[in-house]
Amino acid sequence: MSAYQLNKILYMADNDPSFLRILKTSPEIALEPFPLTEAEYAALTSGAVATLREMGAHTFLLNHLQRYGLFGVTRENYLERIREGMPYDPRFEQGQMPVQRFIHPDAPQA
Repeated sequence: MSAYQLNKILYMADNDPSFLRILKTSPEIALEPFPLTEAEYAALTSGAVATLREMGAHTFLLNHLQRYGLFGVTRENYLERIREGMPYDPRFEQGQMPVQRFIHPDAPQA
């Protein structure tokens, strides 16, 4: 899996209007040049925000999904989707998301 590819797609959606247009109208064409795994492709095209976060997509870039209404992600369902599978945390009600920590797969285990 490549978090880099996911983040690049989300970055381009925000910074390249022609890419965004193709991504909205023909996602299969827009995503073809990116070497995504089947799981990454499925998570992205189904708008599975929490799964994408777990795969290493940056939460700031994931926000672009709702900003542009990509893959069924809207302002109304974004928080619900990003929290999917997370244990309840009272900070959610205060508008504070828990800190996201990325542990590199090659890092020594403690």
